[in-house]
Amino acid sequence: MKKLVVYSRSSTQRPRSVAASLAQWLTDQGHEVTLLDVSDFSYANQDLPPRWFARALGHDVYPHAFRRALHTIGADYRILPFTRKPQLALPKEADTELADAVFSDLVTYLRSDDIDLTRGYPRRVAAMMRRKATELYFTLGAILEKETFDEVYIPNGRVPEQRLAIEACKVSGVAVRYYENGRARPHAFYAGKTQVHDREGTQAEVAEVLSETPLSEIRRLANQWLQERSSAGSILNVYSEGWQEAQTTSVSSEQRAVFFSSSVDEFASYGASWKLDQWGNQYEAFDSIMSKLGEQGVECTLRIHPNLTNKSPQYFQREVRDVMKLAQKHPRLRVLWHNDPANSYELVKESDYIIVGRSTLGLEASLMGKCVWFTTAARYDTIADVRRVMAPDDVTESNLTLWEVDTLGAEKFTAYWAVQDHPFSWGEDSWSTWDSFRAPAALRLGQLLVSNPLAHKIHLIKLELAKRKNEQFRPPPTQLKWGETEQSQNRGAR
Repeated sequence: MKKLVVYSRSSTQRPRSVAASLAQWLTDQGHEVTLLDVSDFSYANQDLPPRWFARALGHDVYPHAFRRALHTIGADYRILPFTRKPQLALPKEADTELADAVFSDLVTYLRSDDIDLTRGYPRRVAAMMRRKATELYFTLGAILEKETFDEVYIPNGRVPEQRLAIEACKVSGVAVRYYENGRARPHAFYAGKTQVHDREGTQAEVAEVLSETPLSEIRRLANQWLQERSSAGSILNVYSEGWQEAQTTSVSSEQRAVFFSSSVDEFASYGASWKLDQWGNQYEAFDSIMSKLGEQGVECTLRIHPNLTNKSPQYFQREVRDVMKLAQKHPRLRVLWHNDPANSYELVKESDYIIVGRSTLGLEASLMGKCVWFTTAARYDTIADVRRVMAPDDVTESNLTLWEVDTLGAEKFTAYWAVQDHPFSWGEDSWSTWDSFRAPAALRLGQLLVSNPLAHKIHLIKLELAKRKNEQFRPPPTQLKWGETEQSQNRGAR
C-alpha cells in the first residue's frame, strides 16, 4: 500500500524523530512511503540552529541526517515549496475550518487568548497563515488527483496548514490518519485514526483499541505512565523540572482541596464539544466551588499552571489580577504560583478534593484514587470516574460529596494512549547532540539565526524577555505557602 506522510519541522514536538520513526514503522510493514515536506507552509521556521553556532557552544547538528535516514529507510522524500500562487477561493467548509485553525495557531504563537485581528502584527501573521494554508490546500489536492495513495498521515491537525491538508484529503476521498509525539511513552510517536484533540472520538474508541489488551496489562501500563509523569524532571512532563517535594509544616484535621488552573491554548478553537461549561472563566468556577467547600470547613489551595511563565505580558497580568481577586475573596486560600517548586503530585496525595479545568492532572489524580471534579470539558471526562461542575447549578453539597473512586476508567484511557505509542527508531541524537524539545537556553538563541521574517525574530525576543520577567514574579508577602499557617508565617516575620 502507498502511504503519504505530510511532514513539517513545525508540526509536532521532536518532528524529525517522529516523522522518521513513522516512516520506518510503515516501511517495516511493507508499505511504500512518500514523505512530503511542507515546512515552507508554516508561518515560522522552527528548524535547528546553524551548525557553526551549535559547535561554538560545544554541540553539533547534522544538517543532512534526515534525508540520509529516509534514504536508508527506503522512503521517497519530496519538498513542496511555497510559491505564492494566485489565491483561489476556498470552499465554504474549508474556509470555516481555516478561520478556526488560524485563531488556534495565533493563540499559541502570540501566547494570548485575546487576539485582536484589527491590530497590525496579528493581522499580518493571520493573513500569511491564511495564504500559506490556502496554497497548500490546492497544491496538495492537485498531487492527490495525479497520484493514488491509500492513506495520508497528517501531524496533529490543529494549525492552518494541517487543517487544510485534512480538508484536501476529504475532497480527494483519501483516508486520513494522524500522527504526533507520544502521549504515554517517552521517546515514542502516536499513529492512529483519531485526531488527538478529538475529545469525543478518542474516548469512544477506547474499548475497540483495548479489545485484546488484558486487564493486568491495562493496569500495568497506567501505573507505568503515572510513575513516569510524576517523577521530577520527567520527559513526559516538561513542567516538572525543578519540582520539590511539598513540606507540610502543620498538621490539620481539616479536609483539603487543591485547585489546578489550566492554560488557555489550542482548545480555545476546537469546536463545540470543548465548550460545554457555563462559566465566564476558570476563576469564576473556582470561586463558586471554594465558597461551597469553605462552608464545610475544607482548606483550599490553588496551584497556578506552570505554563503561565510562557504567556504574553497582557495575559500574565490579567491572570495575576484574577488570582489576586480570588485570594482577597478567600483569605484562607493558599496560592502556589506558576514558579513555585512544589510538586503537584504531592499536593494531590495530600488532598481530598481535586478540582481542575481540563488539566491532565485530573486524569492522574483519578488514577491515584482521588475524587476529581472538572469545570470545563476534558479529554477523559466521559470515561474516567470524575464529576462535572460546569455550571453554577452543579455547585451543590451533594455534588461535592466525596465518593469511593473506581480507577478503571482512568486506567483504560491511559492504556489506550500507551498501546498506540510506538518507540522511536530514530532518536534525537540522530539530528543533534541535544533533545530538540529541551534545548539548552544558550542554544535557543540560535532560533534568531534561522531563516525567518525580521518581525518574527523580534517577536521571539519579546517572548523571551516576557518569560524571564514572568519567571521572576514574586507573590505578595501575605500569600501563604502550602502547609503554612497564619501563625507560623507571623512568627517568621517577627
